[in-house]
Amino acid sequence: MKKDVLKIVLLVLILVVTDLIMIFPISEKPKDPNWEYVKNRLFDGETSLFRRTEGPILFDLHEVSKSDSLLVKEVMLDLRKLLPNKKIEFFDDFTGMTFLQMVQEGKDKPSYRIKGLTIEEIDDSRILLHFEPSYLYKNRGNQFINIGAGYSIQMYPFERIGNKIKRSFPLTTVAIGDVYTPEQKKNYLMIGMLRNLVFIQNEPSTIEQSSVFSSKEIQGLDCRILDKDIFLLQKLYSDDFFEQFKTYLNNTYTWQYATSFLNKKLATLYAILIVGSIGILEFILLFGLFQNKKFKFSFLNYFFPILLIMLFGTDLTKIYTYLTDLGINENMNLESILELYSIAFIGSLIISFPLWLLEKIWINKIKDFSFLLICKVIFTFITFNIPIGIMYIKYPPSTSNDGFLEFYLPIFILTIIIAMSRGLLLYLNHYSDSLVKEKDVELSRLKEVNAQSELKLLQSHINPHFLYNALNSIAGLAHNNPDKTEKMALSLSNLFRYSINKKGQKLSTVKEEVLMVENYLEIEKIRFGKRLNFTLLIDETIENEPIPMYILQPLVENAIKHGISEIRGEGFITLEIKKEVETLFIIVSDNGPDFPSSLVSGHGLQTVYDLLRLSYGEKAALKWENNPKKHIAISITQTI
Repeated sequence: MKKDVLKIVLLVLILVVTDLIMIFPISEKPKDPNWEYVKNRLFDGETSLFRRTEGPILFDLHEVSKSDSLLVKEVMLDLRKLLPNKKIEFFDDFTGMTFLQMVQEGKDKPSYRIKGLTIEEIDDSRILLHFEPSYLYKNRGNQFINIGAGYSIQMYPFERIGNKIKRSFPLTTVAIGDVYTPEQKKNYLMIGMLRNLVFIQNEPSTIEQSSVFSSKEIQGLDCRILDKDIFLLQKLYSDDFFEQFKTYLNNTYTWQYATSFLNKKLATLYAILIVGSIGILEFILLFGLFQNKKFKFSFLNYFFPILLIMLFGTDLTKIYTYLTDLGINENMNLESILELYSIAFIGSLIISFPLWLLEKIWINKIKDFSFLLICKVIFTFITFNIPIGIMYIKYPPSTSNDGFLEFYLPIFILTIIIAMSRGLLLYLNHYSDSLVKEKDVELSRLKEVNAQSELKLLQSHINPHFLYNALNSIAGLAHNNPDKTEKMALSLSNLFRYSINKKGQKLSTVKEEVLMVENYLEIEKIRFGKRLNFTLLIDETIENEPIPMYILQPLVENAIKHGISEIRGEGFITLEIKKEVETLFIIVSDNGPDFPSSLVSGHGLQTVYDLLRLSYGEKAALKWENNPKKHIAISITQTI
């Protein structure tokens, strides 16, 4: 009982502690707006993947006029001020040739290197600016009006492809018209170049002031380069950027959030390990709590285990979501947790009632254990899926079938595990019960063998004990009364003839045991003469009732030895055997001294007591009384 209470306390503690951790997480430190800007732009919240140009920044100009070339040089000077540790040059100056010449001369092979860089690394560092004439239009309502000729700058942006971020096609177009001032053109060109140096992965969750990195798409000429944009750019291109970012994240956010943000796969692995460990502990506690435990109302044998499985399944789901979902803390509170537990309670009723009813009406009546086990596993799986079917009907998925399968597949696997676990538990209980039954049968056999040995030992004790007393009597009469000696010797011979004929038997009949007692009393009457008087009151209808051998003689012997022999006058002994309903009564009374407080101490009565215990167990009793008449009585409620 104490162990069960301890298990229940541990299970409750697991629920309470995990819920408190999720409701009241470790407080986070104040957030730095600049680093938050970096976090919300450069990372997708699932991996530590980010993109920057690792080598030099090389600008490759095509179809460019002299004035626009000077404009690009001014922008490059400003860019060098922002990134003083970064080499920023024209492609032609760094390589000594144009990209086209490199291709024509066959120097675009992977093995070819320029200033220690492979062609792939050089191409990755190249920002292509393609200037060509175009017409610009201004949107006025539903009309587009030509506002004059200008130039469009086509640039290679970044995009995420698998686990890498590469430049992609088609090109991004930045339009610069003649209607804009040189300063506006320079600003817009700067914006375009900066966007080629930074890959924006995440759209802002709130509307922010328009800046160069405020969104994935270039906003237009109204974009401005703010301090937070410069902070982002300079941090991104610092040598230890990721270490700085990771330090900020770990110092500001919880371990759970930081791990999940930087590496969703690693956070998922941690979540699986943590949830798996807690789940194993919960399974061991639940298994120990409900193994071989039965309630009087059979429905509770289904409801309570399923309720706890649902509660702890909900708890494990919450823990997993808490460790992997970045937004879970915003929605996790006492009300939401109680709502989940309420759903678990209702789901337990929906699952347990049909399972209980079906197994009570049909499945539990199956005799073949293998078929019974298969049926219980199958119907356990089906009933655990009933709530999912109800939810599917009530709230049909608005997404594609792939989305529903992604949602249902973990539930499907979990219900299979639950069904198989129940099958394993049923099998282990059946195997355990079989072993217990085998041990009980074996123990019963050993007890029977032991009882037979003890009974034979007791019977062997009776004969020498009585023989000793009888021979002493014969010796005392041999010189004084030969006739009595002869009669006593013949009576003793009859007694031993009875013992020899019954050798190896445990039971005799009332009639045979009474004849043995008569022979014994005849012997004792020769000893005591007129001082000994005896009466036998035997119900003739029970003469053939089986009783243990030698159960009457010790009672009569005790009445003579401790009763008649202790008085000077006449002694009277009465042996009465009768049956009332299903109980057999054997009563021996005498007029000797009263019984002492502790009667069953001598060998004779102890022998009777042991015979009754070995033959009948608790179905027989021996008691003695001094009032109103001194007697000793045996009651046997069921005969053998």
